[in-house]
Amino acid sequence: MKRDLSRALWAGAATLLLGLPAQAHDVVKVQLRACPTGTAVGEVGSCGKIWKLGAGDASLDSAGNFKAMVKGLVLNDPTTAEFNGTADGVAHVVGAVLCAGTVAGQTEWVPLTKSGDATIKAKLNLPATCIAPTLLVREVWDGKVGGWLAGPGY
Repeated sequence: MKRDLSRALWAGAATLLLGLPAQAHDVVKVQLRACPTGTAVGEVGSCGKIWKLGAGDASLDSAGNFKAMVKGLVLNDPTTAEFNGTADGVAHVVGAVLCAGTVAGQTEWVPLTKSGDATIKAKLNLPATCIAPTLLVREVWDGKVGGWLAGPGY
């Protein structure tokens, strides 16, 4: 305990005296779940079809660094026929941060493989205060950012 306190004091002193940036810490870190169609999150509409997700997580730190990883984000909807089990036309995704249900920041488009894999890393310029921060992965469909495909939940 003393050792941890001592390290924290030295780090704080170095930051003040040497002008070193303070280390950013995770503000939000979540396991992602696939979108069950028909469920909006704040002002972001739901996916148009049912999706499944093999694995995924997202995080946001106090400096605005957004990271998300999805593996196996593909359709899980028999109405899509031969496209079921693929990303069917969704070739890009974006990461989004919602504050109190409103999109406060969003990443550039990132490729989504046909097998549903993507890694998003970006620094976002967010408001100084964010109530109820929510991290989402949204689809880019027909040249526009659309509904959410993966978000926090259980």
